[in-house]
Amino acid sequence: MNNSIVLSERAFKLLRERAEELKRPPSELAEEVLIQHLSPPHAHVEVVETPFGARAMLKGTRIPVSIIIGYLKAGETPEMLASEVMPHVSLAAIHDALSYYYDHQDEIDRERAESTVEASQRYLRERLGEEAYQRLTGRRSTTGLRNRTGPIVADL
Repeated sequence: MNNSIVLSERAFKLLRERAEELKRPPSELAEEVLIQHLSPPHAHVEVVETPFGARAMLKGTRIPVSIIIGYLKAGETPEMLASEVMPHVSLAAIHDALSYYYDHQDEIDRERAESTVEASQRYLRERLGEEAYQRLTGRRSTTGLRNRTGPIVADL
């Protein structure tokens, strides 16, 4: 569905400049900002700008909501997270992260999909180029020296 709104020139200029800084489309940034400001408040969650874009984090920590959701989807309970896995995080904060997830499920699911090993490898390949990626990770199959046991010894 393609709905539209009218912005003042000043508001659009600010949006466009901020989108350029973040290297994101203005429409994507506008949607994110509107959702953040119009969604119910979450006392234990804040949205923080990271090198990978805006991420919902537990306030006062560097723990993304997506990590909490990952633990819960893996079978942990909120009580177990608060008492055993992250004893420095309150049970209320865990429940607030879950509430935030239900209010922003598409956003958090997208973040979780972008945080896989494969996505990280793809990102590094795009940023570094294939040759530099292979040097960095030691995954050079055509160069380097093999030692007696067979693994490749990469020349970094």
